[in-house]
Amino acid sequence: MMYQALHYVLSFLLQVASFLFLARFILQACRVDFYNPVSQGVVKVTDPVLRPIRLMLPGYRNLDFAALAVALVCQIALLMAVSAMEGGYTGGIVLILVAGLLQVAMLAIQIFWFAITIGIIASWIAPGNYHPALQLLHQISEPLLAPARRLLPAMGGLDLSPIIVFLVLGLLQKMLPAIVMSFF
Repeated sequence: MMYQALHYVLSFLLQVASFLFLARFILQACRVDFYNPVSQGVVKVTDPVLRPIRLMLPGYRNLDFAALAVALVCQIALLMAVSAMEGGYTGGIVLILVAGLLQVAMLAIQIFWFAITIGIIASWIAPGNYHPALQLLHQISEPLLAPARRLLPAMGGLDLSPIIVFLVLGLLQKMLPAIVMSFF
């Protein structure tokens, strides 16, 4: 019983930390409005950890490699902690690094998936709403939806571009683990 509670709490904390640092990376990569209150909250929470790391690992243009590296470290720590609780880790350093990268990629896919889904639902429930969180979700999903809109223009006022993005994200979610594990 205590093992399960410790496993849950540790998994929760490391997943939340990984989410926040990956969200910070995605917010900068998608060039989200820095003055949005939600993005300001993410910056305030993650900045104390990222500031010293940026001295060793600077960003490039709008890519915050320090945030991506910390998200990866959180995922690796999670994998290693769960492995230690279940009797120890038997793989090599390369396998744990690749598994961590895969987990970060899968989390990024989930973030984009939920950003698009919540944006779609919000556009039906409250069209034209300018809530800061909805604006943030729109800015996150737009870099994926814009190329899809060029392939599939709006039909009678309906934007069907999310279908293409969901198809690509779903394929990545299914194929990425199989491709990565085929190398091992």
